[in-house]
Amino acid sequence: MSVSDIFEEFIKNSEDISQLFLMAQEFDPYIFKELEKGTLSKISTSKEVFLFKNSIMETIQDKKSKEIFKKLKVAIANHEYRDITYTYNKTTEHKNMKCIKLIFMDNNWYVVLVDETKKLLFRRLSFIDRVDYASKNAFQKKDIEPYLNFLKQAQNSMSLYGVKPKIATIKATPKIAIYFEKEMKKFLPSQKFQKKLDDGSIIFTLNYTQELEILPFIQKWLPDLIIVEPKELREAYAKKLKMALGDYDAVSSD
Repeated sequence: MSVSDIFEEFIKNSEDISQLFLMAQEFDPYIFKELEKGTLSKISTSKEVFLFKNSIMETIQDKKSKEIFKKLKVAIANHEYRDITYTYNKTTEHKNMKCIKLIFMDNNWYVVLVDETKKLLFRRLSFIDRVDYASKNAFQKKDIEPYLNFLKQAQNSMSLYGVKPKIATIKATPKIAIYFEKEMKKFLPSQKFQKKLDDGSIIFTLNYTQELEILPFIQKWLPDLIIVEPKELREAYAKKLKMALGDYDAVSSD
């Protein structure tokens, strides 16, 4: 039995496939070279369920999480509805949700759902309390094709479906410009190199459907990524930074 065969069986039958990736990386990092040659393309049924955006780091360890993962995997593979109990600040009951994809990005597992108003939602697995059968049974795959196409381009869990993207122009200072050179790996799918300035700075653009889709990324590189335009995004970012500084000042004065 080849590595590809082992991987195929594991991803089909296990509710915690992250363990396979962790073991493979620990004992033989070159194992992924074989996997890249065709393993994922062989797993036709699993391709209907999974979309990997990052390396798998968040493990699904406790019994409850494994059971939730397993239930969602079945629902997605069979194009079925589920009722989801979700707690983030407050508990919400999501009824008759189309379960369309388990997706790993931003170093976390999410389930992608479509509600009865056709709104697409990202829900983090670690905040799901229950997964139950819904009053509706199954739906047709053609009903979710537009959402699946959107997910191929989604940058993170803050990407909004059905919202026309805006374009932000960003300047990387000479200190970090090397990471944004034209030939470097992109940090976000929409990232596009524009030009290199005489002082060594680099201008690039990002698409975004809401501020939260790109502001956390820009903030990670503080103070070396500067929003050139649009003005409203630059002002929103400046306001956020002022609020953060105010919080620090308040702590210092205590």
